[in-house]
Amino acid sequence: MGRRVRRCLLGLILLAALLVRLKGINNPLLDDQAWRQADTASIAVHMLGHLADFPKVMLPQLNYDGTVPQNVELEFPMFPYLLAWTWKLFGWGDIWGRLWAVFLALMSLWGIYDLGRNLFSDRTGLLATALYALMPLSIYYGRVVMPEPMAQALSIWALALVWRWRKSENKQGVWKIGLVMAGAILAKLPQLMLFPVALCLAFYPFKPKRLGQFLAYSLVAVSFPMVYYLWAHMNVSSSGQFVSGILTNQVVNSGNLDWHILSKNLQRGLTDSAIFLSGLGLFRTLLNRFPGRAALLVWVGIALTYLGIVCVRIPLDYYLVPLLPLVALLGAYALDGCGTWQNIALVVMILIVVNQNCYSYLKPKYRWNPEYLTQAEWIKDHTPSSSVLVLSDPAPMTFYYAHRVGFRLTAVLEGTDKASPVGVLTHFPADYFVRLPQSHQDELFWKKVQAAYPEVGPGVFSLKKSK
Repeated sequence: MGRRVRRCLLGLILLAALLVRLKGINNPLLDDQAWRQADTASIAVHMLGHLADFPKVMLPQLNYDGTVPQNVELEFPMFPYLLAWTWKLFGWGDIWGRLWAVFLALMSLWGIYDLGRNLFSDRTGLLATALYALMPLSIYYGRVVMPEPMAQALSIWALALVWRWRKSENKQGVWKIGLVMAGAILAKLPQLMLFPVALCLAFYPFKPKRLGQFLAYSLVAVSFPMVYYLWAHMNVSSSGQFVSGILTNQVVNSGNLDWHILSKNLQRGLTDSAIFLSGLGLFRTLLNRFPGRAALLVWVGIALTYLGIVCVRIPLDYYLVPLLPLVALLGAYALDGCGTWQNIALVVMILIVVNQNCYSYLKPKYRWNPEYLTQAEWIKDHTPSSSVLVLSDPAPMTFYYAHRVGFRLTAVLEGTDKASPVGVLTHFPADYFVRLPQSHQDELFWKKVQAAYPEVGPGVFSLKKSK
């Protein structure tokens, strides 16, 4: 295949990837995973005004749960920092976050191509890029205002660059490649599972003369994330320790194994065809010997462990996003075994027919409720900027769109709390109580609220006045 043809095919794949990720590009941050998206944007909002105030600006802050923004233990906020600078230069708008996400998704695709062509062949690189571009999870989470697009781009390039370094004659500057892996781990902690894969790509089989480079790469790749996460952990309250809290409560101490939801997330987000092809690719990997084979098998082992420990306990489909590059590479390696492009095209056509309805999974993800915006706009326009809110449910998007801080009722109230909401609400140093759209609180609870407090706006009750 000539270079011009290869570039044209890559360009067409990237163009198709761009077009499918532009769907819902103007959506506010209220579609699927609205909570995480609003949190990411809120962190960026709190950076404005002190973008050069290091290191304080890199400690994430959220609009809940308190009368002032709260420090929280989350991923290193590279994406919010980039978004905050964009807002400073071009003005606020949710679309900027989505455009950055799409750009990072395209960078991920370029990285998959680079890794696939250097690890296998030009054709495998193109096929891996196409598979990655069109998997449903890759499409949706390639346009969200969340850490995932940044983490994917950095982690894929961390592997692509370390393999380039391995194949280069002048093996200098390994610490620079370590910085890319450090960035990936900082952007999203689960990317740490790619660190052993990178070590295998760079140093297996190990040679004693490479010990210094091995130590330099490992030190740079791991030390920066360790320092950041330790610093963030020590500078937040126990209620704001989100990363360590998820690891402790939802992974280490959790006995909840939901294989059914995991199976559904895999089938919908990756498609049966991609999973089947990756299985064939793994089988072909076991049969053949090639440079990088050991690293690929290590990657498979780590991915299966991650599925069986983390994903089965946390039933959120975006936890599967780190697995997409591996699935794409193995699937492409399987397709490459078909021989000619004609055979590959025939197999792809059959798979398209089999999976023609797989993208229906994405349709509900783009839906959003405009009532959130209407209510938040009223609060922003008709209440003092210093107002403190109490939201009726855990979802915090109203804080972001209303430019307010406050508290949330994190569970459906039962018993005496439901019968006497005044006793609950008086514990909060707040000005307004907000009935969120589609609130899960009981109707008896709302009747009591309406009897005790005047409704001054759409679902907004004044806690400073009583009937």
